[in-house]
Order: sequence, then C-alpha cells, then structure tokens
Amino acid sequence: MYAKATLVMLSIASLPTQAEVTINLGADLWLADTKVNEVRQDAGMVPILYSAISHDISYLPNAQIRYLSLDEDYMALNKLDLSIYYPLLNHDLLYFDAGVTFTDLSNTKYVNPENGARADFNKLIWAWYAYAEITLPNSHWDVIGEMNFGDSSGIKNTDLMAGMQYRVPMGDSPMIIKAGYRVIDMESKDFPSSKGDPMIFANGFFAGAEYSF
Repeated sequence: MYAKATLVMLSIASLPTQAEVTINLGADLWLADTKVNEVRQDAGMVPILYSAISHDISYLPNAQIRYLSLDEDYMALNKLDLSIYYPLLNHDLLYFDAGVTFTDLSNTKYVNPENGARADFNKLIWAWYAYAEITLPNSHWDVIGEMNFGDSSGIKNTDLMAGMQYRVPMGDSPMIIKAGYRVIDMESKDFPSSKGDPMIFANGFFAGAEYSF
C-alpha cells in the first residue's frame, strides 16, 4: 500500500510543467483517548503526518496521503490513508471535495480487556471521503470538516474531523494553523468480544500546521 500510495503522489507531482500544481505538507498532534468495547482505556499523544497535491487538470483527481501510528495496551492502529478526490465546489466562502479513501491497516491489533483475546489484522479497506471548508466573511478563518465512512473487508470504519483553521498571509505560500476534534471508530465481528460492542475507538483534540507551495 505504501509503495502504491507513493507512486500515485509522484505521478501527480510529475504533471506537465504548464499545469498549476499546489503541494501541501502538514503535521498534527492528536491527544487521543482510547476505548475498547465501550470501556475507556489509555490516552496518548499521536503525531499525524500528511501531504496533498492539487492541480487544475480536468478529470485528473487530487490526492492526499496521511499516516498515524497509535499503540496502546489494548489496541494499536497503524493507519496509512490514500485519499483520491475531486473538488466539487470552489467558492469564495465554500469549498467541498468528495472522493474515496484507501486505508492500509498493517500491524493493527485489538485486545479484549476482559479475557486478553487478541486479533491482529493487516487489511486494505476503503471508505467514502468528503472534506469541506466554510470561510468566515472578511477574515482568514475557516470552519473545516472531514469525513471518511465505509464498510469493507469485515470492518466498519468511521474517521471524522471538525475544527477551525487560520490562514496566515504569507504571499503565494501561505501557512495554515488549525485545531479541532477527531474521532476514529472501527467495528468488526472478527474482534473477539465478551462485553460491549466489538470496537476500537479513539477521540480527542488536535492541533497542527500546514504549509503550501
């Protein structure tokens, strides 16, 4: 999955020189509380790295790759997302993308807190992707939101984000400072559960920065 995601990003990055291409590089720090089978577990600081490429070539989608690694006593997530999407709405005050996300869950684990039963899985799943920005009039502030939702390979996956961002004016290469709340919920009948819904769950506030050029 990593090699394929890198190939997609490099292919888009090598677009014809006359195309207008924007590359975004960003990092977030997520304070994630975890829950297994609806029972609260550990909390941890999770770094998130991502890169996105957008362009003005008709019919060719934009792409984003994002990675996070969360490892606690009863759950672990190694989540590599490749989102491929199209801008459906681009207005001065409203921006909206839609597409699909492919996720590699290599070295991901679930441990039942009740009896220690464990499930390890290395699966490729997919989800519908949507992202939106609403700009506050006469300001550099945006309300932002992202949704990934799917049910594939026996895993029901939800990844939601909502927050605010501030666009720091820096000429043609702006920096964005953002903060918000993120939730990841994964449910599967393959998780050995003796109490509560078979699920792994992480939620919490995040803050980060993004630079485009």
